Amino acid sequence: MKKRNYFCLWSGGHDSALTLYHATKKTDILCLITAMQDYSNQTKPNFFSPAVLRAQSDQLNIPLLIYNSDTENHLESFAKTLGRIKKHDLIGGFFPFINQPEQKNVLSELCQLEKIDAYFPLENREKEALLSEFIELGFKAKIIAVNERYLTRDLLNRDLDKETLNEIRSRKVDLFGENSEFQTILYEAPYFKQSLQIKEGDINLKNGYWVVDVSITSK
Repeated sequence: MKKRNYFCLWSGGHDSALTLYHATKKTDILCLITAMQDYSNQTKPNFFSPAVLRAQSDQLNIPLLIYNSDTENHLESFAKTLGRIKKHDLIGGFFPFINQPEQKNVLSELCQLEKIDAYFPLENREKEALLSEFIELGFKAKIIAVNERYLTRDLLNRDLDKETLNEIRSRKVDLFGENSEFQTILYEAPYFKQSLQIKEGDINLKNGYWVVDVSITSK
């Protein structure tokens, strides 16, 4: 893969962290793209503020592009966002999906319409192996939201480490959280200039998710 301009879809958690790691081994990343979603209480809320995502972006020294979205116009909003950055010689993007064929197909078709290549570096990889890789490479992330249908609030503020993974495994849910069982926030990574300090706030129930309010600042 030639070193050209690509984007990486960014969630701020462990999934996009590993995706970006594999992407940067192959090519240059022009920017991170994140949706701030207004889903009218139908699905999961935003779990942290744009300021948190920008702090991560600063540590990566990669620009962050945030766009507004909702359930009815999500793909249209994403397509418009791609159109805005195509002038920067954008030729492809990386997406953090493992076993999500429907989402992959939709995004691949959208990228094809925009004449942009779509890549899924984690696709069909074994989730246990991915999480072991995450830990062994020195990534650190905390759980900041859990879906109350699958997990309990006692997992909040815990690092996504071997002990926590054993607990999640015992509850018979997707270990990677790919079905929105939980969300993490990345605070240390091999490609960060320095680690981020997490400030934990109140815990609230939002649209079926136990969420801890967080803010982060550079150490």
